[in-house]
Amino acid sequence: MRVHIITSSYPAYPDDPTGTAGHFVRQFALELANRGNSVIVQPAGKKPAYEAENGLSIIPSPWLGGDRELASMSLLNPFNWLVFLHYFVSGVRNTLKLNREHSIERVLCAWAVPSGVFGLAGKLVQNIPYDVWALGSDIWKIRKIPLFGKWLLKIIMKHADRVFADGLQLAEEVENLTGTSCQFLCSSRKLPLPHEKMFASEPGGLTHLLFVGRYHPNKGPDLLIRAIACLPDDVRGAIRVDMFGFGPLREELVSLVAALGLQNRVNVNGPLTAQEFSNYLDSASFLVIPSRIESIPVVFSDALQLGTPVIAMPVGDLGAIIRESGCGIVAEEVSPEALATAIRMALTTEKDSFAEGVDKVYERFNVEHAVSAWLGLNP
Repeated sequence: MRVHIITSSYPAYPDDPTGTAGHFVRQFALELANRGNSVIVQPAGKKPAYEAENGLSIIPSPWLGGDRELASMSLLNPFNWLVFLHYFVSGVRNTLKLNREHSIERVLCAWAVPSGVFGLAGKLVQNIPYDVWALGSDIWKIRKIPLFGKWLLKIIMKHADRVFADGLQLAEEVENLTGTSCQFLCSSRKLPLPHEKMFASEPGGLTHLLFVGRYHPNKGPDLLIRAIACLPDDVRGAIRVDMFGFGPLREELVSLVAALGLQNRVNVNGPLTAQEFSNYLDSASFLVIPSRIESIPVVFSDALQLGTPVIAMPVGDLGAIIRESGCGIVAEEVSPEALATAIRMALTTEKDSFAEGVDKVYERFNVEHAVSAWLGLNP
């Protein structure tokens, strides 16, 4: 099958540490190519067209936003609207051109906006079927746009041949919002094998907690820092927290760590590569997902892949999945105090005791399963 993947998220190079969402699009495309499909990927144009590994063709649409991710750009900035308009116009033109030149049979739009707009254009002008794969941040941001946000989502979903979402609750939200049937399709990727221990492992040693994600209020990195501050001194002394990411809250988080006197407990770092992430995950005691709002983040399946249990807030699908499978610990509510209580529970539990639950859940959260589901091969 000749597949055209349109996305606003794609790593600028294979180990780009800032391309979180784009990494699982790349993995999805690679898995499709490995199964004998011809795959064209159309990202936002941060670099010229090139032939990637396994024969993937990367042909970007012109992009005036520089190194910025579309999802991180404020809708309140008038200049950003000029960037958006240019990207929409050039993206539609590029989509029609690529569909025609490569005799595309099916388009996969990651995500609803703006990629769904390009897929819709191909459907209306060239009658090429398109699927939409929605993210939580994608839907939540667009539906808040006054006057036409919800309308745009409904139009895109109505004309799509199939609609997917990367969360179970999100799929229900999409159905309720747009009146269109929506299926769950997990977002995941393959991490490289770990080859370096990041922490010394000794009986009675420190419990190493890891946070990897955007430094954004939705992801709750400040809640994790405040949760550590809630712990008694003796408990806090048994913990080390390493945080990796990028985003608007970074300087605020560094200041918060200093204000709470946690410099010896919490390290706020920049983004890390996939190899570094694999090394840290393999060495960490738990991955912490302190989000205020969430679907099922990619880091969840990343942790499962490396056999690392999770401590999470009870948001999106995470609470139900973790409780049912036993792959980690869930806080009772979204607050620093509740997260601190969950962390104290983790201190009394061996990492290996979660192994069965981790393995069980990962069977559903891997890229091979996702590609088979999209191709209609899963039972």
